[in-house]
Amino acid sequence: MSNEIDKEKHSERLHKEQVKIAKQVKIAKASGLTDKQIQPHKYAKKHAMDCGNPGCIVCGNPRKIFKEKTIQEQRAEQMKVQEE
Repeated sequence: MSNEIDKEKHSERLHKEQVKIAKQVKIAKASGLTDKQIQPHKYAKKHAMDCGNPGCIVCGNPRKIFKEKTIQEQRAEQMKVQEE
């Protein structure tokens, strides 16, 4: 850390990470997903409600689950119909 600005930026990054982890721990506690021993570092890069199953409605891609087309695909079909 060469100067005060760098130190402030570093401490701000650490604070933001701690706040994000605290939010995920709060969500996990509210939904009853945690064990008796809470490991907050586990939520640093993983969301509390993410089960990891791509077929899950909460965790999966809604476009894949509900078989909806993207906006780009819809536009392409409209353009194709208009050209005909």
